[in-house]
Amino acid sequence: MLYVPCKIRTNASCLSLGLAINVEDTLMPDDLLEKRSGHTQSVSRALSLLIKLSEEPEGLNLSELARRVKLAPSTAHRLLTTLQLDQFVRFEDGRWLIGVQSFNVGSSYMRARDICYMARPYLRFLMQETGETSNLALVENDELVYLAQTECPELMRALARPGAKAPLTCSAVGKVCLAFMPRQKADRMIAKAGISQLTRKSHITSTSLWRDLDDTRKRQFAVDDEEHSDGLRCVSAPIFGPKSEVVGALSVSGPSVRISDQHIVSFGQIVKRVSHDMTRALGGTWPE
Repeated sequence: MLYVPCKIRTNASCLSLGLAINVEDTLMPDDLLEKRSGHTQSVSRALSLLIKLSEEPEGLNLSELARRVKLAPSTAHRLLTTLQLDQFVRFEDGRWLIGVQSFNVGSSYMRARDICYMARPYLRFLMQETGETSNLALVENDELVYLAQTECPELMRALARPGAKAPLTCSAVGKVCLAFMPRQKADRMIAKAGISQLTRKSHITSTSLWRDLDDTRKRQFAVDDEEHSDGLRCVSAPIFGPKSEVVGALSVSGPSVRISDQHIVSFGQIVKRVSHDMTRALGGTWPE
């Protein structure tokens, strides 16, 4: 199968990050240099906290984190609370964890793997095969974020703004990721986000939600049948990493007047096939 690259909408965090250096900042009087060094030290310490937290998915308490980066707990706490204001870190159940904004400015994993760039031909192929808008969403810190999209040419079409968070329990990308996660992690994410009842078709109980997730895992693609927005349908299949862990999902979405029950089945097979191809391209493997 041949996938041809195309131009798509992406979140800025998927693009290479450049560092602009002002030449005037490289040469300065000694008194200014001494003043600047205090700020540099604070930045260095804050980065060391972020790096250490990025190595600990379950987070660390303040005393342990301060010990590992060799800072006084009071200094570490001051820096962490500053980082927390802009959501670079978060505090839950007595532990500090990486925050969602670290994704927006860092996301070293996705830049290294260049997922957004790699996704371009797959998104274009999905749009061409189905005639509907295609999307890429990735799991990040117990949330699901839309990162890229290829719009269909139809006047009436579904749009998901890159950088927007997808609801876990009533979107196809959210449900397919939950379906292929370890049950404990999925339960934790559902408990944190809550069950979103956005339309009359949204799930309202965990029993009905898990019945849907079990069916999703069996057929290997999820369906959003006007659960997120009235008049819109979406079909999604998961993308996996090298340890068969779900890292995100591909989807196609459009008005329900165009996506019939028959289209749901055929779109599901197409999205599933393309997600298999993209998983292999990323060096990942589908679970047995």
